[in-house]
Amino acid sequence: VLALIYLSIVSFIFVFWLKPFTIKHKAAYISALIFWVLRIIHYMIPVGNIYSKLILYTIIFVVFIVSWLLDDRRNPWQKLFLSILFYLVTWLTYEISVEISSFEENIITDFNWYNSSVNAVIIVFFVWNFIDYVIAVLLFLLVMYFLQKVYRRKYEELSWQEFLMLLTPFCTFLVVKPIMIDYFTLWMDGIGNGSIKENIPASIYRLLFCVLSLVSVMVIITLYQKIKESKENEFERQALENKIDDTQRHIEKVEEMYDKMRSIRHDVGNHLTVIEGLAQSNKTEELSEYVSELKNRFMELQPTVKTGNAVTDVVLSEYNDLCKKEGIEFECEFSYPADLGINSFDMSVILTNALQNAYEASKKVESPGIRIVSIIREKFFIISIKNTADEKKLVLENGIPHTSKTETGHGYGLKNIKSIAQKYNGDIEIRKDKEEDKMFFILNVMLMG
Repeated sequence: VLALIYLSIVSFIFVFWLKPFTIKHKAAYISALIFWVLRIIHYMIPVGNIYSKLILYTIIFVVFIVSWLLDDRRNPWQKLFLSILFYLVTWLTYEISVEISSFEENIITDFNWYNSSVNAVIIVFFVWNFIDYVIAVLLFLLVMYFLQKVYRRKYEELSWQEFLMLLTPFCTFLVVKPIMIDYFTLWMDGIGNGSIKENIPASIYRLLFCVLSLVSVMVIITLYQKIKESKENEFERQALENKIDDTQRHIEKVEEMYDKMRSIRHDVGNHLTVIEGLAQSNKTEELSEYVSELKNRFMELQPTVKTGNAVTDVVLSEYNDLCKKEGIEFECEFSYPADLGINSFDMSVILTNALQNAYEASKKVESPGIRIVSIIREKFFIISIKNTADEKKLVLENGIPHTSKTETGHGYGLKNIKSIAQKYNGDIEIRKDKEEDKMFFILNVMLMG
């Protein structure tokens, strides 16, 4: 009964373990149910039986396949690794409790009251089995909680190279388990045929092996995530540098626009002289053409979107023109908050990142559209960018949507926006809403001047 309760608890913990890694949580629940059924079947098979070993590997494989298929066939190498890791931690934590019980057996058998009473043997057997399973469950919970905390990038694709790198140190443990089972089986056979008179002796080395193996599992996962973090920080820095280059390009466009305006202003006297001469000569047709050409040149210098700031004018005008070419409706009601002390460079990074994401998403849907609105309330400045989106469920990881794209360095735009918002004591809000049978992705950015 205690063993069946223990297996049920372990299966329940499997849901807690797998659920954060899945987009469709039913994958975790059904996988846990199958894991529980197979573990119960395995428990009914005598130790040492060839089918006992075979079903252990079957459990890992079946749980992997089910969790992968039910989660839209997403991240297969990660699903396989999680299945192996869960089984490995289950074994190590239980084996530690078993090794501790071996020391208890060595101590308790020295007491006369234990050796002289069948009732004492039964009571001790039950009590210590209960303690044994409690230790295994508590240790298991502690380790799984730790691994959940350190394995932060749960939706990140695991490559087969990373899978092999992580699994290689664990192969030793997977091989040692059958060796320990064979050792246990041979010892029990010896007791059965009378060649061995005592129980399996406690071994500090077996206990140390299990403890150090468990520690190495936690260390390897921690170091792997630290390496991923350092790489991500590098990608974020590179992404921000790219946006700095974009902003520099926008500033150069502003300077170029002002140079052309200064050039026209410099020649305005000449233009007026020509216009005056054409008017005095009553050459109305030539005068109309000349004024029209001059007007067109002035219009070319004016941004299509005016916000009150030259840099944001260029950014928004650029995306307005880009959307028109792609047939994307672009609505803009944005005004630059000149009195709030928000740096135009920071504003440019927010706008370019947000609009680039909206532009890429809008190209993939029917009747695409982007709308950007700004609101000023005392010291608060709020930017809302809304674009048409697909019907896929919005999955957030640390407050940032998970991206299905796997290109190196992709997906850091929203993180840069969030970082700048926090710089101005603000934050971002991300959600999906359905309006008039259309799905919209909405990004709200709040800054405090």
